[in-house]
Amino acid sequence: MKGRKPAGPELEEGPGSAGEASSTVQQEYATERSGWDASQEGKGETTWGMQERWEAQWQEFLRTLQPLHTMQGRQAMSEMAPWEDAKAFLASFEQVAKACRWPRGEWAARLLPALSEETEEAFQSLEARDQEDYGKVKAAILRGEALRMEAQRQRFRQFCCQEVRDPRRILSQVQELCWEWLKPERHSKEQILELLILEQFLASLPVDLQGWIRAGGPDSCSQAVALAEDFLMSQQIAVAAAWQGPLKEEFEELPDPVKGQIYKEHKQNGDATLVFVRSLD
Repeated sequence: MKGRKPAGPELEEGPGSAGEASSTVQQEYATERSGWDASQEGKGETTWGMQERWEAQWQEFLRTLQPLHTMQGRQAMSEMAPWEDAKAFLASFEQVAKACRWPRGEWAARLLPALSEETEEAFQSLEARDQEDYGKVKAAILRGEALRMEAQRQRFRQFCCQEVRDPRRILSQVQELCWEWLKPERHSKEQILELLILEQFLASLPVDLQGWIRAGGPDSCSQAVALAEDFLMSQQIAVAAAWQGPLKEEFEELPDPVKGQIYKEHKQNGDATLVFVRSLD
């Protein structure tokens, strides 16, 4: 298995001209950026010249994507190498945007021609004013990627066959669903193991907590734990704010499990007084 390249100056290479062009753009960025300061001391290109160069590189990269936008089905998905890892691609795009010194307000418009079919759907789901906000566009794209990955996981886990006539075909389908979810062609063994542990960790949690964590799109167990801690903290803050005077002070001294039960009762019925009183007995 090949390890996934870390999100950084290089876009991940993939099959076809798009992967090669994106790699070229990012390799040049890494090289030129390292010598940026030296070039400004009178020995190399001017800042304006470097901006023009990066602008030309970006336009060339967009041209390599145009044929892929007209392709259909699985081949198109496998060819859209830059978007196989949305987080890495967006991180690289931001570095190029800074190198070109594009105003932040133009980033969303600059990114739009590079969107794949799926990421454009996420873009179109936003309101018109939010489509001009790069931060909201990025969040929508990453949220869409997390939802797609969860759907792939569910298709693998929920696959079943009521009647077995061709065991080899069934095995092939299971293998295909597993590859779509875990993507061993770009995930290392450690990353796949992390995904499996993360899946089991989430499955062991209450449904409402699972939903909170999944909405955050964690890539690792440590991120999931941080989201769970945020959830529990928000519960405590919400319940504490509902109590005033001496009750509030007594509430804050309760064990965390009791606080969680009070919050749950308060959320369901709007009245956690009986639970609170029982906890004081």
